[in-house]
Formats: sequence, structure tokens, C-alpha cells
Amino acid sequence: MRKYETIFILNPDLEQEEAQSTIEKIKGIILQGKGEILKFEDWGKRKLAYKVRKKTKGHYILIHFSGPPALLSELERNYRVMDPVIKFITVRLDEKKAVPEEIPIPEELPDEESEEEES
Repeated sequence: MRKYETIFILNPDLEQEEAQSTIEKIKGIILQGKGEILKFEDWGKRKLAYKVRKKTKGHYILIHFSGPPALLSELERNYRVMDPVIKFITVRLDEKKAVPEEIPIPEELPDEESEEEES
């Protein structure tokens, strides 16, 4: 089981019941896909950094969950077809890439201007 973090933004114009229904549906998809919800946070309505579907605000939801990779595909497929979801992102948490201690510095390329002057 891999660990994931998903953040999705709901349309801010939804009624409270509609928003809760959508959230419960997403939780149900995770549980039906043999996943386990580890953490759930409702961040509420916040201002968006830029307009999304002509909206300047959105209702943010964060869920940490674990599950098989097939669950991720099913979850994102559902996000795409749900009208209340205006934006989403899901990232894998348990895979940390090792950062090399020394980053090689690329060699400098010759300036194009100096080559033209020599010709």
C-alpha cells in the first residue's frame, strides 16, 4: 500500500449538503478501492491564486490516504467527471528521492556571439 496526499477544490457556490455529498463520494471511492483514509482536513473557502472556471474562490479539501496504485487512477478519473470539483492534485508521499550531496555543474557553452566574430 502506497501513501498519497490529494487536495481538491470544490466550487464555492455549492450548498453545504452538495459539498458534503461530494466529499463523502470521494471518501467512498477511496474505501471501495481498498484504501484507507489516514487524515482528512476541510480547509474551507479560500481565495484562489488565479481564476479557475471563472471562480476566484474555492472550497479546499485535503485527504491523506493509502491504497494500491489502481485506486489513484480511479480517483482521478472520478475527479475529472465530477462537476463540483474544479481543480485537483494527488502526490505520492512515501517515495522520497535521494538528493545527491554534490550537484554537478554543467560545463559552460561557448558564447554564440564570440563564435560569429571569429568567422
